[in-house]
Amino acid sequence: MDDTIDFDLTMPIPAADKERLKEDCKKIAELFEASATAMFEGQDGMIFHLEFDDAAKFGKFAEYLRAHGLLRIDRIQTKSDKVH
Repeated sequence: MDDTIDFDLTMPIPAADKERLKEDCKKIAELFEASATAMFEGQDGMIFHLEFDDAAKFGKFAEYLRAHGLLRIDRIQTKSDKVH
């Protein structure tokens, strides 16, 4: 069984901002020690995919989002079915 925690964030992005966003996402992944990252275009906009190999690392990322008003829910249901 894979113990990684997967998190996807989808956001509409103007075409002109895609390259800047990719660089910003790389910096975020490094800052929060994501074990893997990817960015691809989905039906509703760009999808920023992060994988964390540790629940504590993911918890730091979730707290950062909450502190900046970017996450307004109390619990996060990740793709790997873990709740944080």
